[in-house]
Amino acid sequence: MLLFLTALALGGIGVLAIYAAEADYRQLYAVNQALGLVAGLLGAVVLALLDYRWLGRHLRLVYGVTIVMLVAVLAAGFSVNGAQSWIGIGPFEVQPSEFAKPLSIVVLAGYVAHNSFVHNMTFLKALGIMCVPVLLVLAQPDLGTAMVFGAIFVAVVFVGGARWHQLAGLFAAGCLAVYLAIKLRILEDYQIARLTSFLDPQSVPGVSYQVENSKMAIGSGGLVGKGLRSSGTLGDLGYLPEDRTDFIFSNLAEKVGFVGSLVVLIFFFLLVWRVLHAATISCDRFGVLVAVGVAMMLTFHALINVGMAMGMMPVTGLPLPFVSYGRSNLVVSMMSVGLVQSIVIQAKLKSEGNPRT
Repeated sequence: MLLFLTALALGGIGVLAIYAAEADYRQLYAVNQALGLVAGLLGAVVLALLDYRWLGRHLRLVYGVTIVMLVAVLAAGFSVNGAQSWIGIGPFEVQPSEFAKPLSIVVLAGYVAHNSFVHNMTFLKALGIMCVPVLLVLAQPDLGTAMVFGAIFVAVVFVGGARWHQLAGLFAAGCLAVYLAIKLRILEDYQIARLTSFLDPQSVPGVSYQVENSKMAIGSGGLVGKGLRSSGTLGDLGYLPEDRTDFIFSNLAEKVGFVGSLVVLIFFFLLVWRVLHAATISCDRFGVLVAVGVAMMLTFHALINVGMAMGMMPVTGLPLPFVSYGRSNLVVSMMSVGLVQSIVIQAKLKSEGNPRT
């Protein structure tokens, strides 16, 4: 129950933060985010009541849906901020790569749970499973989301028993891939600049403007902030770009200060702790790996987003889960929590000797 309550608290903070951040259309954006929270909650309840092991018995179907979604957005999607990551479904705009993340966690966890890393081929097959969605996401191009897939893969295979030499080989191959991508101009100049800007923000004028204003907004919030309804903040004056999406944490920190920001981070800590607790009580290896994958997905998003706002991480455009404006990410975050809650419920049913388990 604490898992759901924490996720709802973060979602509520997100709606409030978006209402406070948007000066011109605050009600529209806040209502849209609230609707996303409701939709995500409904989806989370459905997944919580569903036995997560059903997904483990239909891995081919789950993987097929994942690949079809990512191919569909490349074939019929539209571009936002230079990435063809969105597709229209009726009156709604959906970002398939967001839904692909938890689906890929399920598929990877299902494969790793039933195979041993004693054989190197198992590791290579697991890598191949994750490489297909990663390459499709890179084709959009969306480098930030591809990085999330990479973090998920490392966490799941590490907990799943991957050998150190396999992980070392993966690290070496990753370094080589980055070098070749830069050398062969596979990565665009702006992508390279965004990834390396935190090392020397002044070297990239556009990015340095974002990061410097973000840090000023956080610092100007002081201990308790300027208030949610305050006027004259950097965000209100238009000096803080993407203040309801990428830099929502900076805008919120300016209004609620160090104390309010710390509360938000504590909620994230509680959320990840409860997800990892689900891994410790799971009744099977599949559930352990699913929970670990979800924990890494949420942690990586939060770590990169908050670090980006403070100038300590690359500017990748990753949203802050539950808080940044964006219904796709919000729905996926809530439904991922529902999936973890299913693991908790099934573990409790087994401990009580329920014959259905």
